[in-house]
Amino acid sequence: MCQCDNSQAVSGPCCPSRLTDEMWEVIRPLLPVRNLRKGGGVRKYGDRLVLDSIFCVLRSGCQWRMLARDLMPWDAAHRWFTKWRRDGSWDRIHDELRRQLRIGAGRDPEPSASVIDAQSIKTSEGGEARGFDAGKRTTGRKRHVIVDTMGLLLVVAVISASVQDRAGGRTVLARLAAAFRTVSLVWADGGYANSFDCTLLSWARDALGIVVEMGT
Repeated sequence: MCQCDNSQAVSGPCCPSRLTDEMWEVIRPLLPVRNLRKGGGVRKYGDRLVLDSIFCVLRSGCQWRMLARDLMPWDAAHRWFTKWRRDGSWDRIHDELRRQLRIGAGRDPEPSASVIDAQSIKTSEGGEARGFDAGKRTTGRKRHVIVDTMGLLLVVAVISASVQDRAGGRTVLARLAAAFRTVSLVWADGGYANSFDCTLLSWARDALGIVVEMGT
């Protein structure tokens, strides 16, 4: 039986996506502090219930409107999710948690090396960021992900699946260079460079100061 403090929940026991008390104590200090001088009414839902509601959607993959009734109203949860995305709160929380994990593992807080990879995902939604990946025979979007040597996420870029890895790699590497000046080495697979086109390697070295090393 879960012993988490779920007193803010409308009803019902703790669900699997809810934060444990230990998790809450780690993330609570990282949440934005409300400036009472700017006014506003008393909040009906606390930050812990907001996170539990958002994580329920994340873990289950359900639509916002199908959010469990024992949590908060879906529109309020979505409003807080959007607010924290726009003001950069999610990025700041993620970055600090990654630093804590690296320090706990005996690493430097900021990474110096990373790994890049891409994956094409089927999607039925339209828009400019949707295309056909001839190599994977997939219609949808492609996500380029860069992680540190512990597998912790650094940056991600989502583009049309029709964009080749060598072109998409420039987008995500540029984001990496802007966010992490400490990273000087990136390992990549053959999709980002080959004997016919290795311009990504020279571009990354000259424009970003990053060495892209191809795996075998």
